[in-house]
Order: sequence, then structure tokens, then C-alpha cells
Amino acid sequence: MHLLSDKELYEAITYARNINETDGQAIVTNFHLEQPALAETIFNIFPAIIAEKNQDMGNFYMELCFDALCVYQHAFGSAIPQTEDWLVAQMESLSVDLLAFNKDKNKAPEKSVVQAKFANILKESIDDYASESSARVPFIEMTQSMTLAMLSLLESLYKKESNTLH
Repeated sequence: MHLLSDKELYEAITYARNINETDGQAIVTNFHLEQPALAETIFNIFPAIIAEKNQDMGNFYMELCFDALCVYQHAFGSAIPQTEDWLVAQMESLSVDLLAFNKDKNKAPEKSVVQAKFANILKESIDDYASESSARVPFIEMTQSMTLAMLSLLESLYKKESNTLH
């Protein structure tokens, strides 16, 4: 995986935002078939955690997951299927931050991702969406943290050294 240029990122985002419903459903279905453990985590577990606090933010997070999946697939192609053991190993690296966040909801975990510009675009999208309703605002940091965790997992999937079954 390489850092996307502004042009590559723009093209990938444009692609993601212009997918028709049928093609979008096929992308999600294939991802669930090829990466079942990761798909369960980012499309079911993470949004459920957010939705416990605010359903709107949970739904918006799922939209961002779809956008991110489409961006990564468009830019980098299909990833080699990974096992549940692979996901467990990836989650262990995120667990310290997520546990700290669970204990102190006011302290968002710090994560770094290769595609920092894309992460910032998603972060700004969350800010904009949350600003439309005061009920969403308290859950901005949680949604941003889960989004960064999701991006970190997707990037791990596409890292060359991770593209082997464990």
C-alpha cells in the first residue's frame, strides 16, 4: 500500500460516492464473503457500539465504512482473504487504545493511518453530520475513534506484509 496522491484519493472518493445501489450491495456482500471476521467487526460490531449511544451516528458510521471500503478497493484492488486469527492479532494492537477510551469517554485514542488525508476527510464529515443535531454532538469523538480504528484495520488488510494468511 502506498500513500494516495490527492488525485488518486479524489478519484477513489468520487468512485465511492457515485456507486449505484446494486453495485454497492455487491461490494458489501463480496466483502462479507471474502473477509467475514473483518466485515462483522466493522459493519456490525463497531456500529452497534456507536448506536447504543446514538443511532444516527451509528448509521452514519456505517456509511463511512462503505465509503472507506470502496476507496480502498478502488485504489488498491481486492485484498487477500484473512482469517479470524488475523483479525484478533490486529485488534490486539488496537485494544489498548479502545480500552482506554472505554474507561475515559472524553479521551479519544490516538491512531495513525497511512491515508491521513482520507482520515481527515472522514473526520470532517463526522463533524459536519453531528453539527446538524445537538443530540449527535456528544458522540463525535467516539465515532471518529471507531472510524480511525476501522481505517487502521483496512490499512492492515492492504499492507503487503499482512497479505498472507496467518
